[in-house]
Amino acid sequence: MTTRFTIAVLVCCSLCSFLGCGGDAGQSPPRLTDDIDWVVRIVFADQHYCTGFVLSEHWLLTAGHCVEQALPNEQVEVSQVVFGDRSTLYDGTAELIVHPEYDGSTDLTHRWNDVALVGLRDGSVEVAERARLAGFNCSSTDDVQAQANLYAVGYGHEPDPDTGLCSGELGSKKRYDGFVVRQVLGPVIDEPREVELYGREDALCGGDSGAPLMFDRDGVPHAFAVFSGKALMRAIFYGSLIGPKIAWLDAATASTDAPLQCVDFGCDSWQCFE
Repeated sequence: MTTRFTIAVLVCCSLCSFLGCGGDAGQSPPRLTDDIDWVVRIVFADQHYCTGFVLSEHWLLTAGHCVEQALPNEQVEVSQVVFGDRSTLYDGTAELIVHPEYDGSTDLTHRWNDVALVGLRDGSVEVAERARLAGFNCSSTDDVQAQANLYAVGYGHEPDPDTGLCSGELGSKKRYDGFVVRQVLGPVIDEPREVELYGREDALCGGDSGAPLMFDRDGVPHAFAVFSGKALMRAIFYGSLIGPKIAWLDAATASTDAPLQCVDFGCDSWQCFE
Protein backbone atom coordinates (compact mmCIF):
# COMPACT_ATOMS: atom_id res chain seq x y z
CA MET A 1 0.00 0.00 0.00
CA THR A 2 2.91 2.35 0.72
CA THR A 3 4.23 1.88 -2.78
CA ARG A 4 0.79 2.43 -4.26
CA PHE A 5 0.45 5.81 -2.61
CA THR A 6 3.98 6.99 -3.23
CA ILE A 7 3.80 10.23 -5.18
CA ALA A 8 5.94 10.27 -8.26
CA VAL A 9 6.47 13.82 -9.41
CA LEU A 10 7.41 15.01 -12.87
CA VAL A 11 8.43 18.60 -12.24
CA CYS A 12 6.87 21.25 -14.38
CA CYS A 13 9.92 22.07 -16.51
CA SER A 14 10.35 18.51 -17.75
CA LEU A 15 6.62 17.91 -18.10
CA CYS A 16 6.12 21.11 -20.06
CA SER A 17 8.78 20.07 -22.52
CA PHE A 18 6.52 17.09 -23.18
CA LEU A 19 3.15 18.84 -22.98
CA GLY A 20 4.00 22.30 -24.24
CA CYS A 21 2.52 24.00 -21.18
CA GLY A 22 3.52 27.50 -22.16
CA GLY A 23 4.16 30.43 -19.87
CA ASP A 24 2.31 32.05 -16.99
CA ALA A 25 -1.40 31.43 -16.64
CA GLY A 26 -3.89 34.24 -17.11
CA GLN A 27 -5.93 35.67 -14.27
CA SER A 28 -9.08 36.74 -16.11
CA PRO A 29 -12.19 36.31 -13.94
CA PRO A 30 -14.51 33.37 -14.60
CA ARG A 31 -17.18 34.19 -17.16
CA LEU A 32 -20.71 32.94 -17.55
CA THR A 33 -21.12 30.80 -20.63
CA ASP A 34 -23.75 28.93 -22.61
CA ASP A 35 -21.07 26.88 -24.35
CA ILE A 36 -20.33 23.14 -24.01
CA ASP A 37 -23.83 21.87 -23.24
CA TRP A 38 -22.54 18.45 -22.19
CA VAL A 39 -21.37 19.97 -18.88
CA VAL A 40 -24.25 19.63 -16.40
CA ARG A 41 -25.11 20.07 -12.73
CA ILE A 42 -26.00 16.93 -10.75
CA VAL A 43 -28.06 17.33 -7.55
CA PHE A 44 -28.00 14.32 -5.23
CA ALA A 45 -31.21 13.70 -3.22
CA ASP A 46 -31.85 17.45 -2.94
CA GLN A 47 -28.90 17.69 -0.54
CA HIS A 48 -25.73 18.58 -2.40
CA TYR A 49 -24.61 19.07 -5.93
CA CYS A 50 -21.56 18.72 -8.15
CA THR A 51 -20.68 19.27 -11.76
CA GLY A 52 -20.62 16.33 -14.18
CA PHE A 53 -20.43 15.74 -17.88
CA VAL A 54 -22.35 13.63 -20.35
CA LEU A 55 -20.62 10.56 -21.79
CA SER A 56 -23.74 9.06 -23.41
CA GLU A 57 -27.54 9.08 -23.12
CA HIS A 58 -27.46 7.22 -19.79
CA TRP A 59 -23.98 7.84 -18.34
CA LEU A 60 -22.38 10.87 -16.73
CA LEU A 61 -18.90 11.22 -15.25
CA THR A 62 -18.24 13.14 -12.03
CA ALA A 63 -15.93 13.07 -8.99
CA GLY A 64 -15.90 10.05 -6.68
CA HIS A 65 -16.14 12.17 -3.54
CA CYS A 66 -19.41 13.64 -4.86
CA VAL A 67 -21.17 10.28 -4.63
CA GLU A 68 -19.29 8.31 -1.96
CA GLN A 69 -21.90 9.12 0.72
CA ALA A 70 -24.88 8.60 -1.58
CA LEU A 71 -27.17 5.58 -1.71
CA PRO A 72 -26.57 2.82 -4.30
CA ASN A 73 -29.68 3.87 -6.23
CA GLU A 74 -29.74 7.58 -5.52
CA GLN A 75 -32.32 10.12 -6.64
CA VAL A 76 -30.60 12.70 -8.83
CA GLU A 77 -31.54 15.73 -10.81
CA VAL A 78 -29.48 16.64 -13.86
CA SER A 79 -29.84 20.21 -15.07
CA GLN A 80 -28.21 23.08 -16.88
CA VAL A 81 -28.13 26.55 -15.36
CA VAL A 82 -27.20 29.09 -18.00
CA PHE A 83 -27.20 32.82 -17.22
CA GLY A 84 -29.44 32.07 -14.25
CA ASP A 85 -32.01 30.07 -16.25
CA ARG A 86 -32.39 26.45 -15.18
CA SER A 87 -33.53 23.62 -17.41
CA THR A 88 -33.99 20.12 -15.99
CA LEU A 89 -32.68 17.33 -18.22
CA TYR A 90 -33.40 14.38 -15.91
CA ASP A 91 -35.03 13.71 -12.54
CA GLY A 92 -35.05 10.11 -11.31
CA THR A 93 -32.99 7.32 -9.83
CA ALA A 94 -29.40 6.67 -10.77
CA GLU A 95 -26.86 3.89 -10.42
CA LEU A 96 -23.64 5.20 -8.88
CA ILE A 97 -20.33 3.47 -9.61
CA VAL A 98 -17.23 4.78 -7.85
CA HIS A 99 -13.81 3.80 -9.21
CA PRO A 100 -12.67 0.70 -7.26
CA GLU A 101 -9.31 2.28 -6.37
CA TYR A 102 -10.77 5.53 -5.06
CA ASP A 103 -10.04 6.13 -1.38
CA GLY A 104 -11.95 9.04 0.08
CA SER A 105 -10.40 8.65 3.53
CA THR A 106 -7.03 9.89 2.35
CA ASP A 107 -5.69 13.39 1.98
CA LEU A 108 -6.81 15.31 -1.12
CA THR A 109 -3.46 14.94 -2.85
CA HIS A 110 -3.68 11.15 -2.45
CA ARG A 111 -7.21 10.76 -3.81
CA TRP A 112 -6.16 8.67 -6.75
CA ASN A 113 -9.00 7.83 -9.13
CA ASP A 114 -11.45 10.37 -7.71
CA VAL A 115 -14.04 9.59 -10.39
CA ALA A 116 -17.50 8.05 -10.48
CA LEU A 117 -20.09 7.09 -13.07
CA VAL A 118 -23.73 8.15 -12.73
CA GLY A 119 -26.07 5.83 -14.65
CA LEU A 120 -29.57 7.16 -15.33
CA ARG A 121 -32.24 4.49 -14.74
CA ASP A 122 -35.51 6.29 -15.49
CA GLY A 123 -34.72 8.02 -18.75
CA SER A 124 -31.88 9.68 -20.58
CA VAL A 125 -30.31 13.08 -21.16
CA GLU A 126 -30.46 14.83 -24.51
CA VAL A 127 -27.69 17.27 -25.38
CA ALA A 128 -26.42 18.45 -28.75
CA GLU A 129 -22.93 17.05 -28.16
CA ARG A 130 -21.27 14.57 -25.79
CA ALA A 131 -17.91 14.73 -24.13
CA ARG A 132 -14.80 14.00 -26.15
CA LEU A 133 -12.11 12.55 -23.88
CA ALA A 134 -8.35 12.93 -24.20
CA GLY A 135 -5.00 11.82 -22.91
CA PHE A 136 -1.71 13.69 -23.06
CA ASN A 137 0.09 11.46 -25.56
CA CYS A 138 -0.59 13.25 -28.83
CA SER A 139 2.54 14.97 -30.08
CA SER A 140 1.28 17.06 -33.00
CA THR A 141 2.19 20.75 -33.10
CA ASP A 142 -1.46 21.80 -32.84
CA ASP A 143 -1.95 19.58 -29.81
CA VAL A 144 1.07 21.05 -28.02
CA GLN A 145 -0.42 24.51 -28.55
CA ALA A 146 -3.82 23.34 -27.33
CA GLN A 147 -2.42 21.97 -24.09
CA ALA A 148 -0.94 25.37 -23.30
CA ASN A 149 -4.51 26.67 -22.81
CA LEU A 150 -6.17 24.61 -20.10
CA TYR A 151 -9.58 25.53 -18.74
CA ALA A 152 -12.56 24.21 -16.78
CA VAL A 153 -16.33 24.63 -17.01
CA GLY A 154 -18.43 24.13 -13.89
CA TYR A 155 -21.34 25.17 -11.70
CA GLY A 156 -19.73 26.33 -8.48
CA HIS A 157 -21.09 28.94 -6.10
CA GLU A 158 -20.71 32.49 -7.31
CA PRO A 159 -17.59 34.36 -6.13
CA ASP A 160 -18.29 37.31 -3.87
CA PRO A 161 -17.59 40.43 -5.98
CA ASP A 162 -16.04 42.26 -3.01
CA THR A 163 -13.82 39.55 -1.53
CA GLY A 164 -13.38 37.13 -4.43
CA LEU A 165 -14.20 34.29 -2.04
CA CYS A 166 -16.97 31.78 -2.63
CA SER A 167 -20.42 33.03 -1.71
CA GLY A 168 -23.52 31.03 -0.74
CA GLU A 169 -25.23 31.78 -4.04
CA LEU A 170 -25.61 28.82 -6.40
CA GLY A 171 -23.92 29.50 -9.67
CA SER A 172 -24.66 29.43 -13.36
CA LYS A 173 -22.33 27.63 -15.75
CA LYS A 174 -18.94 29.36 -15.82
CA ARG A 175 -15.70 28.96 -17.69
CA TYR A 176 -12.37 29.31 -15.89
CA ASP A 177 -9.40 29.96 -18.18
CA GLY A 178 -5.73 30.16 -17.36
CA PHE A 179 -4.71 26.83 -15.81
CA VAL A 180 -1.17 25.56 -16.32
CA VAL A 181 0.09 22.04 -15.61
CA ARG A 182 2.25 22.13 -12.49
CA GLN A 183 3.05 18.44 -12.11
CA VAL A 184 1.62 14.99 -12.66
CA LEU A 185 1.15 12.65 -9.69
CA GLY A 186 1.01 8.87 -9.60
CA PRO A 187 2.03 5.78 -7.65
CA VAL A 188 4.75 5.11 -10.20
CA ILE A 189 6.39 7.56 -12.51
CA ASP A 190 5.20 5.91 -15.74
CA GLU A 191 1.59 5.61 -14.56
CA PRO A 192 0.39 9.08 -13.51
CA ARG A 193 -3.21 9.18 -12.28
CA GLU A 194 -3.60 12.76 -11.15
CA VAL A 195 -2.73 16.15 -12.59
CA GLU A 196 -1.79 19.16 -10.48
CA LEU A 197 -2.55 22.60 -11.90
CA TYR A 198 -1.98 26.17 -10.85
CA GLY A 199 -2.59 29.62 -12.27
CA ARG A 200 -5.73 30.91 -10.54
CA GLU A 201 -6.56 32.26 -7.12
CA ASP A 202 -10.36 32.41 -7.35
CA ALA A 203 -11.33 29.42 -9.44
CA LEU A 204 -13.73 26.60 -8.78
CA CYS A 205 -15.91 27.40 -5.78
CA GLY A 206 -17.83 24.60 -4.05
CA GLY A 207 -19.97 22.68 -6.52
CA ASP A 208 -17.36 22.51 -9.27
CA SER A 209 -16.10 19.09 -8.18
CA GLY A 210 -16.55 16.71 -11.09
CA ALA A 211 -16.08 19.45 -13.68
CA PRO A 212 -14.09 18.57 -16.79
CA LEU A 213 -10.59 20.00 -17.05
CA MET A 214 -10.12 20.65 -20.75
CA PHE A 215 -8.08 21.81 -23.69
CA ASP A 216 -9.12 22.30 -27.32
CA ARG A 217 -7.77 19.82 -29.83
CA ASP A 218 -8.37 20.73 -33.48
CA GLY A 219 -10.97 23.23 -32.29
CA VAL A 220 -12.91 20.60 -30.29
CA PRO A 221 -13.08 20.74 -26.45
CA HIS A 222 -11.54 17.61 -24.92
CA ALA A 223 -11.80 16.61 -21.24
CA PHE A 224 -8.45 15.28 -19.98
CA ALA A 225 -9.23 15.15 -16.23
CA VAL A 226 -12.07 15.26 -13.69
CA PHE A 227 -11.69 18.12 -11.21
CA SER A 228 -11.19 16.84 -7.68
CA GLY A 229 -10.43 19.83 -5.43
CA LYS A 230 -8.30 22.78 -4.49
CA ALA A 231 -5.44 22.75 -2.03
CA LEU A 232 -6.35 24.67 1.11
CA MET A 233 -5.10 28.28 1.01
CA ARG A 234 -3.03 27.59 -2.10
CA ALA A 235 -3.79 28.11 -5.77
CA ILE A 236 -3.14 24.47 -6.61
CA PHE A 237 -5.87 22.31 -8.10
CA TYR A 238 -6.09 18.54 -8.53
CA GLY A 239 -7.84 16.39 -11.10
CA SER A 240 -8.01 12.68 -11.93
CA LEU A 241 -6.61 11.95 -15.36
CA ILE A 242 -9.15 10.33 -17.71
CA GLY A 243 -6.81 8.61 -20.18
CA PRO A 244 -5.76 5.82 -17.76
CA LYS A 245 -9.43 5.15 -16.92
CA ILE A 246 -10.86 4.54 -20.39
CA ALA A 247 -10.79 0.75 -19.98
CA TRP A 248 -12.54 1.12 -16.61
CA LEU A 249 -15.42 3.05 -18.20
CA ASP A 250 -16.12 0.09 -20.48
CA ALA A 251 -15.59 -2.58 -17.82
CA ALA A 252 -17.65 -0.85 -15.11
CA THR A 253 -20.72 -0.62 -17.32
CA ALA A 254 -20.36 -3.97 -19.15
CA SER A 255 -22.94 -5.79 -17.03
CA THR A 256 -25.50 -2.96 -17.02
CA ASP A 257 -28.43 -2.40 -19.38
CA ALA A 258 -26.49 0.30 -21.23
CA PRO A 259 -22.84 -0.76 -21.53
CA LEU A 260 -20.39 1.83 -22.77
CA GLN A 261 -17.91 1.36 -25.56
CA CYS A 262 -15.32 4.13 -25.68
CA VAL A 263 -14.04 4.38 -29.24
CA ASP A 264 -10.44 5.41 -29.93
CA PHE A 265 -10.36 8.12 -32.60
CA GLY A 266 -6.55 8.19 -32.63
CA CYS A 267 -4.14 10.75 -31.18
CA ASP A 268 -5.14 9.75 -27.63
CA SER A 269 -8.76 10.81 -28.17
CA TRP A 270 -11.96 8.89 -27.34
CA GLN A 271 -15.73 9.20 -27.36
CA CYS A 272 -18.10 6.83 -25.58
CA PHE A 273 -21.22 5.25 -27.08
CA GLU A 274 -23.83 2.78 -25.86
